This record gives sequence, structure tokens and C-alpha cells, in this order.
Amino acid sequence: MDPYIHTAISVSLLYVSYKVGNYFGYRDGLIDVWSSLLSIFKAKKITVTNTEDIIVTYENGKQGKLKVEDYL
Repeated sequence: MDPYIHTAISVSLLYVSYKVGNYFGYRDGLIDVWSSLLSIFKAKKITVTNTEDIIVTYENGKQGKLKVEDYL
């Protein structure tokens, strides 16, 4: 095997492994972030609106509205 074919194969395998890892890592990361946010707010649902409001539905059924500017 000459060095050019070896380089092409190794670079293509690195690219494929990067894309696969990025896809699955992103999905697992989102699940971890949202589950952490739910446990921090002791909520069962968090909704983000287009006007940058965060609406938290707590485990007891009550809703609360948070503004993003308050946390920046």
C-alpha cells in the first residue's frame, strides 16, 4: 500500500468517526443538559418561547415565567 492510499483511508476514517461521535455526543449531551435543568428547577416541563421567556411547569402543576435578562 502506498502512502497516498494509506493517508486517504486514514483521513476518511477519521472524518467518519468524527461525524458519528459528534452526532451521538450531541444527542446524549442534550439529554444530560435538559435532565439537569429539570432537576435544578424541580420541574416536569420547560418551554422556551420566541420572546426569550422561559416557562417552567413545576412538578406540582404550577407554572412560572423566567426572563433571560435576569440570568445574564
